[in-house]
Amino acid sequence: MFLETVACGVVLAIVGLLLHLRRHFSQFTKIGIPGPHPNMFLGNLLELRAKGQFQAVKDWTEEYGRVFGYFEGYTPVMVVSDPEVLRHVLLKDAANFMKRKPFPLAPRKSLGLFLEDGPQWKRSRSLLTPAFSTGKLKKMTPIMTESADILVERLTDKAKEQKSMDIYSVFQSLTLDVIGRCAFGLQTKAQVDDNDLFLVKIRKLFHTMSTTLIEPLVMAVPFVSCFIFALKNIVFLFGMNPVVWLRDTMREVIRARLALGPNANVIDLVQLMLFPDKPHHDACADVHVGLTEREIVAQSMTFLLAGYETTSAILAYFCHEMAKNPAIQAKLYQEIVDNIEKDVNYESIQDLHYFDAVFDEVCRLYPTASFIVSRQACETRRYGHVTIPAGMNVLANVWALHRDKSYWTDPDTFNPERFMDEPQTKRSNFTFLPFGAGPRHCIGMRFATIEAKITIVKVMQSFCIERADDSQDELELFSRGAIVPKDKVNVKMTRRVTASRRRMVRHS
Repeated sequence: MFLETVACGVVLAIVGLLLHLRRHFSQFTKIGIPGPHPNMFLGNLLELRAKGQFQAVKDWTEEYGRVFGYFEGYTPVMVVSDPEVLRHVLLKDAANFMKRKPFPLAPRKSLGLFLEDGPQWKRSRSLLTPAFSTGKLKKMTPIMTESADILVERLTDKAKEQKSMDIYSVFQSLTLDVIGRCAFGLQTKAQVDDNDLFLVKIRKLFHTMSTTLIEPLVMAVPFVSCFIFALKNIVFLFGMNPVVWLRDTMREVIRARLALGPNANVIDLVQLMLFPDKPHHDACADVHVGLTEREIVAQSMTFLLAGYETTSAILAYFCHEMAKNPAIQAKLYQEIVDNIEKDVNYESIQDLHYFDAVFDEVCRLYPTASFIVSRQACETRRYGHVTIPAGMNVLANVWALHRDKSYWTDPDTFNPERFMDEPQTKRSNFTFLPFGAGPRHCIGMRFATIEAKITIVKVMQSFCIERADDSQDELELFSRGAIVPKDKVNVKMTRRVTASRRRMVRHS
């Protein structure tokens, strides 16, 4: 009798599970949203793993259009490249979409602003926003400039060989150097020492993130993440020990800064998070209390994951396009010569309007954060013909939006001139979203833009960027959070012969 009862219970549980899965995986059909047919147990995970997220979403966009749905394992995702729907989701009705889509490889509290929501997100955003003010950015630009100078020295040595170089890996070291100093308070040697511990750990972390078996497991069965992240030591079994090392290192930096106190002559994000500006009104005092140690570690991890790959990839794409378009490069170089007499700093890079257009065009053609701009609906909404149920995850398909022929003339052509006449038009139309939009737009947008601008100006002052024998016409890309080059981005750097260098040669 007991065995019969158990067997009956198992059968009922299985039937109930099958009915639930059938109902769950039919939700897009019920609301009239097209998309690839999901597997009863794995959703569309098999196709995602076989093609990679980047290629799979591109293929589905071509087949199903501007709005479609798929399943990251168990998790439903509505992919949207309709500007009007995105205007509501990201801006007009942002209060209903303050959460982000769950990130399979991290518990919600481990990535700071990126995954926080509610009062915690408001507190963190309020504390961190002043750290990216114009005044604070001006004080942090010397770090960027110094790192760019090291880069130029490194490129000078490589240019002497007159050989092809992987500019992407070079920029990875640069951005890691900047983030290490600004977000972690570390004096790294990432650009000059391939065995620098910080560089080795970060590369191992990103490699593990793109190869670990944890991600598909959590996608298929989300509730197991509770057990995985509760058992912190399990990260060692999957090679994720760089995360533990980073957290421990960050804690050491925090303790050292606390010992120095608020009046230390240090300007970086760590100091600004520990000792934020005092509020002007006592009513806001609780908001402006410094972040806790755990919060600072989480925010630093956010800046690392959000800034390292995206900025280095954008810089690599920039050089790739300059090598392919020498006429555009010549025009850009002339603007730099005409507007920057000596020092490259915050003030001197402000009036490079053609540079801004080129940078925007790089961001349009290669929106690295396309799979990062996501939201989750709190309540059901309907915008036109699109219904977004409560709990639905919405992914802004920025890649498709930026290459849609309805909004861009010759969208696959690199043409900075499209941003020269009315540079704000595309933003106001919600057809240009490289950094997201609305209250949860990228807080580090200006930081990343200034870093990229200083770096490229420094590089172009000294070098002509040329195609190498092994340069690719079209880069092969893939997604591991950010959309990044799958292989090397090969170019050749040729030292420019400027008037000052000619005088030096004649004198010698």
